[in-house]
Amino acid sequence: MAFEENPESVGSLFRTHWIVWKCLGQVPDPRYPKLFKVYAVLLNVGFGLGYPLHLLLGQLGLQTLEEVLLNLTISVPVAVCALKFFNIWRNLRKVRHLEKMFNTLNTRINQRDEWIYYRKVTIPNALKVLHLFYFICVGTALASELTLLIMGFAYEWRLMYPAYFPFDPYATTGGYVVAHTFQIIGLLVQLAENLVSDTYGGMCLALLAGHAHLLGKRVAIIGYDKQKTEMDNGRELADCIVDHNMLFDCHSILGEIIGIGMFAQIISASLIMGIVVIYMVFYVGNAFEYVYYSIYLFGCAMEVFPTCYYATNFEFEFDKLTFMLFSCNWMDQSQSFKKSLMISIEQSLKTRSFRVGGMFRINLQIFFATCKGAYSVLALALKFK
Repeated sequence: MAFEENPESVGSLFRTHWIVWKCLGQVPDPRYPKLFKVYAVLLNVGFGLGYPLHLLLGQLGLQTLEEVLLNLTISVPVAVCALKFFNIWRNLRKVRHLEKMFNTLNTRINQRDEWIYYRKVTIPNALKVLHLFYFICVGTALASELTLLIMGFAYEWRLMYPAYFPFDPYATTGGYVVAHTFQIIGLLVQLAENLVSDTYGGMCLALLAGHAHLLGKRVAIIGYDKQKTEMDNGRELADCIVDHNMLFDCHSILGEIIGIGMFAQIISASLIMGIVVIYMVFYVGNAFEYVYYSIYLFGCAMEVFPTCYYATNFEFEFDKLTFMLFSCNWMDQSQSFKKSLMISIEQSLKTRSFRVGGMFRINLQIFFATCKGAYSVLALALKFK
């Protein structure tokens, strides 16, 4: 018996993303179009471009290795963060299209057990990614500011990171307040950008894996209901084939949305984590900074892990589809049913991995390889100490 209630719109899952995109000037407000354009330009030029630029230019005036490493711990991630964010911005139409496709897949959920799985497993898996990044972003912001305040009262006042300013930030109290305020606001903007950029891929892959699982359950029971005719079974299989192809399309569009950003993240992740560990080993001398950089290091690793984990889960669920297709009662069906089933099986035999840049297959193996790369950077630094 069909279950009457359907899952809510996927838009509710991604409400945080749309709020952040709007606050950061990516989604225009139709009520105040001109004013919003001015706001978007000022915010994105000042913090989207200005913040990474003032960190990168700061490298030119640094004199010690400690300052260079400290600057790199933030300048490289910030530059990659800006790339990821603007890449999704230019693909917002595809984001909307992907959301519509997810909503269409949601309408296919019409059985109680499917509804329960979607509500109890698929949605929580997607929300775990978002909640993890809430913790990382809030923890990084609080730890950064508290560490700076404690260090200021206990030792000396300094900026979060050595960077370029057109004035001497230590010459006057006002200059220091302006420079520090710019850096803390810039950090919050970068954390917001990372929140939506790094969670979007992982959440979408969690949804794709969930829908692939439900499709497998749906197709496996075709033909066993004696009250349904061959024509009914053929229609059910046709609907499942449509869903199967839609999952392929979602997979392809998601790659276009986050591919460039994920490629840059994988390339830079080992370097960033290696630099952070080197700085902690050689230059951090108090517990407060250890806490901050430990949270920061955890955040660097988690920027990659959720997407890799759910990409692996997605591959696993798609691999199961071939077995689930064979599990239906195809022997008692018509020739047209069997031909359609064989075509679907041929499609399912193709490996559906999530690749970026035509090079990296995103899964847990690439995550562990990234961690090993960070260790290699540390080992190299210890060798030349």
